[in-house]
Amino acid sequence: MKTLFAALLACSLAACAMEQVDASADEPVATDEQEVIGGATDPGDPCVLGLFIHAPGATSGSLCTCTIWAPHTCLTAAHCVDPRVIGVGQVTDFLAGTVAAATGITASSTAFDPIWNPANLFGGHDFGAVHSANPLPFPACARGAVNLTLPARVVGYGTNTHANTGAGTKRTVTTNIVAANGLLIQVGNSNQQSCHGDSGGPVFQVINGVNTAVAVTSFGQDQSPTSVCFGGGFHARLDSAVAWINANSF
Repeated sequence: MKTLFAALLACSLAACAMEQVDASADEPVATDEQEVIGGATDPGDPCVLGLFIHAPGATSGSLCTCTIWAPHTCLTAAHCVDPRVIGVGQVTDFLAGTVAAATGITASSTAFDPIWNPANLFGGHDFGAVHSANPLPFPACARGAVNLTLPARVVGYGTNTHANTGAGTKRTVTTNIVAANGLLIQVGNSNQQSCHGDSGGPVFQVINGVNTAVAVTSFGQDQSPTSVCFGGGFHARLDSAVAWINANSF
């Protein structure tokens, strides 16, 4: 198991960040039948939702993924809710289903870990919370500490090709943790990994027989705007910010 160092890769938020989408049609995001990089369409994981982030009244915006922890809370990445990244006054709508569809539920508030620094991605803490006024009509996921020896399964609504296409379908890929430190795990490789729009989505491991979320998709590496997601994605460890996550879950 390698240890993560900032010098490993030239990484950017764009690498596994929000995907730009258009919701002018009945469906809020573009869809297709392809599979996540190295994975498959995911008909399960009902605790994993999509997020459509946009200016008020706009039909285009950005796509992220989140995981329900508590009746009113879906955990995502800080950069999916931080106004320094998404802009001020954005609206966040919840999406659900294998093919992302609007639920009619709009976030009542958001928060992000104050330690998160968009200028220091390897500093970790890329955690955001999206809250609903009423209980979300979906189950919550189990969550726990990462086990570096077990396989890891990534879930998200992001793009599924290195050409940055295919966002809007929930997909999953099972691969391995290839490097780690106390804040982040690096999961997969160029053929099996998270991509744009998967940000905020979970990394699952089966721990004591339970499908358990252990990390949140944070960032990765692009070669250009149309040649994206190489070398495995980087994910913020839940066990690095238990106090903040608990304080922002209700």
